[in-house]
Amino acid sequence: MALYLNELAPWERKDEYHRTIQLGKDVRTQTEVINNSTKAMVATQIASTNAIIASQERTNAGIDRVAYGIERIEEGIYGLQAAFEWGISEVVWQIEQNREVLKSILEVLMAPLDTQAKERRKRAENAYSNGWIDDAEEEFLESEKLNRYDFAIHISLGMIYLFQKIDKEKALEYFEKAIKYARPESNYHTSYALLYKGLIMRDYERIEEAEKCTAEAVELSPDFAEALYQNAQYNARLKNVQKSLANLEKAIKLDKNYCLKADKDEMFDPIRSEVNKLFERLRDEVINLSINLRRNIEAAIKKANEIIHNSPTFKNSSFNIQGFNTEITGINKLIERNSYFDGLDAQPKAKNLVERGKDYIESARRYFKGIADKIESEIRNTVRKDKDETDRKREVLQNPAFIFIMIALMLFGGLLLAGFSKSFTLGGLLCLGGLLCFFVPLFGGWFIAKAILSFLGHLIYTEKDFSQFIAEKQREKSELEKCRNKLSAIVPTGRTWTHPSN
Repeated sequence: MALYLNELAPWERKDEYHRTIQLGKDVRTQTEVINNSTKAMVATQIASTNAIIASQERTNAGIDRVAYGIERIEEGIYGLQAAFEWGISEVVWQIEQNREVLKSILEVLMAPLDTQAKERRKRAENAYSNGWIDDAEEEFLESEKLNRYDFAIHISLGMIYLFQKIDKEKALEYFEKAIKYARPESNYHTSYALLYKGLIMRDYERIEEAEKCTAEAVELSPDFAEALYQNAQYNARLKNVQKSLANLEKAIKLDKNYCLKADKDEMFDPIRSEVNKLFERLRDEVINLSINLRRNIEAAIKKANEIIHNSPTFKNSSFNIQGFNTEITGINKLIERNSYFDGLDAQPKAKNLVERGKDYIESARRYFKGIADKIESEIRNTVRKDKDETDRKREVLQNPAFIFIMIALMLFGGLLLAGFSKSFTLGGLLCLGGLLCFFVPLFGGWFIAKAILSFLGHLIYTEKDFSQFIAEKQREKSELEKCRNKLSAIVPTGRTWTHPSN
C-alpha cells in the first residue's frame, strides 16, 4: 500500500459528485449543494450495486434517488452518515460549527475571554468560511494563544493543515490537541477528532493505530454511524472479520446506504466474500420478517372474515378484504425482488398491514358489541314500555273523578241494601262509609276507594309475559358475544425491525 505523506490520498480528494462543494458559501447554500450532490451519488451507486442490495426493478423505478434531507445534512458528519466523504470535510466542519450543540459548548469556553480575543476568533472563522486560508491560519494561531482549551480552534487548524497546507504532521498535532481538550467537554467532538487522527494514520499506512482511534470513537459515541463504518474498514484491512462485520452491520442499520458504500469500498476487499454473506443475511432477515408479517395478517384476516360472514347479522355488511388483497399483492412483489432494500420497503408496509388488520378486527368487534348493546336496549325498552303503559292505565283509574264515582256507588249501594234488607245494619254501614268517604276523607274513606280502584286496575290491566321474547333475544346476544370473543382471540402480531433512517 502507498504512503501519502505530502499529498492528499485518493480518498481525501473530492470525487466528481462533490466538486461544486467549496468553502466560501453560506451554510444554507452548502447544505443544498451537498443534498443535490448526494442525490446524484446515490443514484449512480445504486445503479451498479450488488443485486443482493437492490433489485434491477428498483433501480429502474428510481426509488432511491431521493437524497438526505436538509435537516440531516445540518447535523454535519453525524447526520450525513453514508453520504459523508473525506473530500468535503472542510465544508462539513463549517456546517458543524453552526450546530447548537457546539455553540453552547463554545459559549462556556469563551466566557472568560475578553472582547479582543472573541473578535479574533470570529475573524478566523470568517476568513476560513470565505476560503482565505492564510488569513484563517494566522487568526486561528493567535486565537489558540488566547484560548488553548478551545478544541474547535484545533480542529479548524487540523483541517487547514490536512486539506490546504498538506502538512500532515502539523495536522496530526492539532487533531491530537483537539482530542485532548474535547475529551472533558464532548464525547461526540472527541470522536470527531479521533476519526481525523485515524485518517492520518491510514495515510501513513498505520492501520492498527487507525483502528484504535476509530474504536475509541465508537466507544465514546456508540451510535456515530461514520465511526462504526470507518472502524469496520480498518478491521477489514486487518482481517478482523467478526469485528469488521459487526460494526458494518451496526452502521448499515443506522443508514442502509452504507451497503452501497461498502459494496464498492476497496477497504473491504480482504473480506469481500464475508461482506457479501452479511448482505445476504441482512436481506434474508428483513424478507423473512416481512413474509412472517404478511402470513400472520393473511391468516388473521381470513379467520376474522370466516367469523364475520358466518354471522347472520353480517350478511349485508360492508366488511370486505379487497383493500387487504391489493396491499398484500404489493408486499409480495417487493419480496419477490429478493433484495435487501426491497425487503426493507416491504417490512413497514407489512407492519402497516398488521395495524390495519387489527383495526379491521377491532371494528368488527365493535360492530358485534353495538348489535349486542342494541338487543339489550331493545329488551329493556320493550319491557319498560309495556310496564309504563300498564302503570299509566292503572293510574287513570285512581284520578279524583273515579274516586268520587266509587264513593257515590258506595252510597248508592248502601241505600239499596238498606231498602231491601230486613236488617238495616249492612246498608247503614255502607251509607255511613260513603258519607265518611265523601265528607270526612280524613277518616280513610278516600283511601279505601283508591285502594279498591287500584285493586280493580291490577285485575283489568295485567303486565304481559316477556319471558319468551327475552329468552330469544338473549340467545341472539349470546351468539354475538361468541363471535366477538372469537375475534378477540385473533391478535395479528409480528416482530419488526427497521432502520431509524428509513
